[in-house]
Amino acid sequence: MAKLNIPWSNLNSERDIINALVWNRWILQVLGIWPLVYSNTTAIEKILATISFALCWSGISFLLIPMVIFMLSERTTLNDKIKMLGPLSYVLVSMLKYFFLVMHHKGIRQCIRVLSVDWRAVQQQDYRKIMIKNVAKSHVLCKFCIVFMYCAGLCFYTVMPFLTHTTIDEQNNTVKPIPYPGFDIIFDFHITSVYIFVFCAQWISGMVLFKVTTAVCCLAAMFVAHACGQVEIVTARIENIVKSAQSSHIKQHMAIIVKHHMQTLRFSVSIDSILREICLVEIVGTTLTICTLEYYCITEWNNNDSIAILTYFFLLISFVFNVFMLCYIGEQLTNQCSKVGFASYKIEWYHLPGKVALDLTLIIRISQHPVKITAGKIIDLSFARFGSIIFVHRSPEILLPEPLYATSIPTS
Repeated sequence: MAKLNIPWSNLNSERDIINALVWNRWILQVLGIWPLVYSNTTAIEKILATISFALCWSGISFLLIPMVIFMLSERTTLNDKIKMLGPLSYVLVSMLKYFFLVMHHKGIRQCIRVLSVDWRAVQQQDYRKIMIKNVAKSHVLCKFCIVFMYCAGLCFYTVMPFLTHTTIDEQNNTVKPIPYPGFDIIFDFHITSVYIFVFCAQWISGMVLFKVTTAVCCLAAMFVAHACGQVEIVTARIENIVKSAQSSHIKQHMAIIVKHHMQTLRFSVSIDSILREICLVEIVGTTLTICTLEYYCITEWNNNDSIAILTYFFLLISFVFNVFMLCYIGEQLTNQCSKVGFASYKIEWYHLPGKVALDLTLIIRISQHPVKITAGKIIDLSFARFGSIIFVHRSPEILLPEPLYATSIPTS
């Protein structure tokens, strides 16, 4: 980015970068992805990440393989297969999200590099405050996502198995509670040590699944919050350009604004390219999971199992909130990008030199088609899309994909 001769510099840039990355660093380290997306890691961190990566995939496979065997077994009834459909779809969706996170590690690393450069290149204290404010917003979203997912998860993995009604099998033996059913096809739960091993393994594997879900949300929140902060800085520069209308540096100011705006748009497009497959899997998988959870609530209502109803209800709320957060993030980015054009028109542009004022038309034109976070380039993530996902009884035309406008943004 071109720079003016401004004496102020961000001496706390490294601390600001660490603060911006703190939640994603913690989550991605557990998943073993952090060394892939961040270059400044030690050899010990890389070794620990490799071990963690192998353990996470082993945990997901430990859940997936017995569940698939249970679904394909002739011993299981149709009702048992429907009961397993929700957990199986969630495991498959989490595995796909994990895979796409690893596949897009180069794009994530590039976005983190741009984020770090922006923190080091910030030129005014006011601009730094704007970036800190947006980082605080992303931290709030991350905390909400973690609280919702883990509270519902602890209910499912800990509370429901022990407080729900116990059953007796054909041999008059008490069936011990387990979060995911169907593992008795492979393991003998009458042996206490085997039961404890399976239960603990399911619990740990479930935490890995929740880590993947929170990783996606926290990553999206961090990148979009940073993009929104950069757009706010561009807007602030535009609003201040009139004050320098008589200055000899007016053209340099405009060049900085245009260049900064284009860099922010490229960063936003990179975010969409990283998240589009993940969001598509998330939207489709979460929609299926929400439908199955509603079915489970109805069936448990008929069985008068209040503990199961509350657990499934908490899970339902957490998944609904997960979709809402992705749509909220997409809505914020779209709205913020649109505000640049409005700010360009709102200022006293008629006091600017003629050629400089005409340069604002480029910014206004680009802002008419803001960057959107999409799910597989099929649907955009917005409040309207959230309503069409949750309230499926609405008119069919709302469910159709909205037209996506491609902004001509150079990639290099």
